Amino acid sequence: MDRAAPAAHQPPYERAVPLRPLTLGELLDAAMQLVHRNGRTLLMVAAVLAALEQLVLYPIRLGEGYHPASGPPDLFSGYWTVFALGMGLEAMIITALGLVTGRAVVADVASVPARQLGRFRPGIIAKTALLALIAGVPALLGAFLGPVWLVGYPLFGLAAVVLYVERQGLFRTLGRASAVAFRGGLRVLGVRVLGYLAWALLRFGFFLGVVAGQDFLSLDNADYDWVLIPSFVLANTVAYACLAALDAALLIESRARVEGLDIWLNRAALRRPLSADLLAATR
Repeated sequence: MDRAAPAAHQPPYERAVPLRPLTLGELLDAAMQLVHRNGRTLLMVAAVLAALEQLVLYPIRLGEGYHPASGPPDLFSGYWTVFALGMGLEAMIITALGLVTGRAVVADVASVPARQLGRFRPGIIAKTALLALIAGVPALLGAFLGPVWLVGYPLFGLAAVVLYVERQGLFRTLGRASAVAFRGGLRVLGVRVLGYLAWALLRFGFFLGVVAGQDFLSLDNADYDWVLIPSFVLANTVAYACLAALDAALLIESRARVEGLDIWLNRAALRRPLSADLLAATR
């Protein structure tokens, strides 16, 4: 008599990131689900980083004689350097948030609460900061050179997610992040760029709406900047969190599409509950 196959260990709830190849719409939905389920930590860290970004950029803008309340800047002037710096800082922040979303997606796949995976150790935080700095450099230089940003932004953007999920060394993490972004017909690269551009359009529309509100207040440009800056922080907080969550979903989806991660994990689930260790193994 044949023995019955062992039952797979099923997650207690539907995963935010299904273990299968996903469409673009499903990827975006998965990212939003990750943000929803991990909003407290993710949005708090994103808000701190977004506020620090504005603390860096605001005096530099003033040095160029530009007030955000005066409307969109003239990018064909000396402000182009400030614009490139901002793009580099954004890439750094999104990459750094990958540490948080990396833990979120591991918890999602393993079907455990994120807090059960423990706190971030100082060592991994220091590595993440270094990876974010490295990821920001090609984005900054790419933005300064124009279209080169299309390659510079996604080059190392998945580094912090890879660091947490796959637990590799610093240099192997950079190589792995770049390889994932550029393999499979540049699919990951394309989705990252499309996601960024979509949120850029949303933020630009929000910016124009807030600038238009100056007509209803008797404030000059300098005073109205203090209305705009918190608005920037708010909009960027949501955008950065969602883009970092998209990176985490992309790593898992790409591994399912190219490496058969879904098959590997489904087979493993027949023997024992899934764990973070299983995700660290790559092919």
